[in-house]
Amino acid sequence: MYSVSDLKGMLFIDIETAANYRDLEELKNEGPVGLYDLWLKKARTIREYGSEKGELTEDELYINAAALYPEFGRIITISIGQIKFDEVGIAYGGNIRSFYGNDEAELLQEFCGIMSTIFSKNSNVKLTGHNIKKFDMPWIVKKCLINGIIPPHQFHFQKLKPWENCLLDTYDIWKFGGMNGASLDLLCSVFGIPSPKGSTVAGPEVSGQYWDGNLEAIKDYCELDVRATMNVMLKMSNMEII
Repeated sequence: MYSVSDLKGMLFIDIETAANYRDLEELKNEGPVGLYDLWLKKARTIREYGSEKGELTEDELYINAAALYPEFGRIITISIGQIKFDEVGIAYGGNIRSFYGNDEAELLQEFCGIMSTIFSKNSNVKLTGHNIKKFDMPWIVKKCLINGIIPPHQFHFQKLKPWENCLLDTYDIWKFGGMNGASLDLLCSVFGIPSPKGSTVAGPEVSGQYWDGNLEAIKDYCELDVRATMNVMLKMSNMEII
């Protein structure tokens, strides 16, 4: 499916997000004017259309669901990486770097600076990840704007035709023109790839783990997601995983 040259031109990416405040009380007391009431309105919609949220307390719903919306959450980790190949084109590892911390603006500023440097060296680099078109990259752009940061012009996706942007989404690739995609966890299972989703900080637990002070473990989990996506692309290219 993809050549070694194609894979060398891919920069794999994943983000992790958390609720912007520890709990509803903190949101109410410390959040911007009106945000608490707007969250309650959003929460009613979530409960109405998401039956799996019905048994959660108001605080549990906030911690789990606010991390899905950039208006109510924060980026706590961005991990990027590239596959390493030997001189004969055999993949043997990955270079992964993470931007993470409690200061969202700082990590986004650093990330955007690095991305501008990367794009200046290789304008054809493809940002590659799972469901990044609908989640990761919109989050990054929106949170840049909220924090007063101008993202690289390659991230101005609203101005670009789909075939002009720098994104390669494994969720879309797996559709192969059909209707059905698959989760990263499912792709790892069918390809026999170690999945990071069994981690105790996976999925909806990330936000709670962040507020419990486990940022380092979340960073490690994000890097495992990047490595898993690398391995999915290697498998779809009939190559051995790293």
